[in-house]
Amino acid sequence: MSLYGLIIGICVAIASRFFIKHNTTVPQNQESIFLFFLSLSALIGARTYHVLDQWTFYSQNISQIGNTKAGGLGIFGALLASTIFIFIYSRIIQLSFVDIIDSIIPVIPLCQAIGRWANFLNQEGFGLPTHRQIGQFVPQTLRPEQYQLYSYFHPVWLYESILNFALYLFLRHKNYHQISLYLIGYGLIRFFTEFFRFDTWVINQIKVGQIISLAFIIIGSLVLIFDKLSDQPSS
Repeated sequence: MSLYGLIIGICVAIASRFFIKHNTTVPQNQESIFLFFLSLSALIGARTYHVLDQWTFYSQNISQIGNTKAGGLGIFGALLASTIFIFIYSRIIQLSFVDIIDSIIPVIPLCQAIGRWANFLNQEGFGLPTHRQIGQFVPQTLRPEQYQLYSYFHPVWLYESILNFALYLFLRHKNYHQISLYLIGYGLIRFFTEFFRFDTWVINQIKVGQIISLAFIIIGSLVLIFDKLSDQPSS
């Protein structure tokens, strides 16, 4: 197993343990199968997002689509695929979708913070060139073609790791609105870090990551506002 895969495995183990400890919705005899398909959905979604992002490369190298050892997992794809799986599962078993999400969402930022170090080990996830004092040295063989003359780059993976860990510390002290706060918090984090990235998915000069981030912020804010309005006593 590669170190990249080991770190991802650690993240899955942490999330699974947290879920089992806090789960009050999914029957205990279904926890293992639920977590298996949840992890599988996240992996497929994450890889699909990355492949679509880098389709110019993968369209010419179809055999590399399944080569996850080389890196290439998109968190947005993992989040979307996991959410779809949980929604379908909750409808089939007739359980509360929100309660299931609540059982796992607080630990997701911690897993993201740890997972970003897999980018470091794979020498990926760095951003635009920057000054030596704050930059990450990247060997010439791993530098983008357009930045061959630069040696130091923004460690975007580190920025996201630190900010996600801060979001985790914030969420662990909240007993309500965790889904909304996560959407707003990670939306802000990713919207910010996208400014430093050169390898992000772009359509018509618009960064897809920032559009999704804005959607996270808007959805999280609307749910938060709706919940607060619902809590107000009617006159």
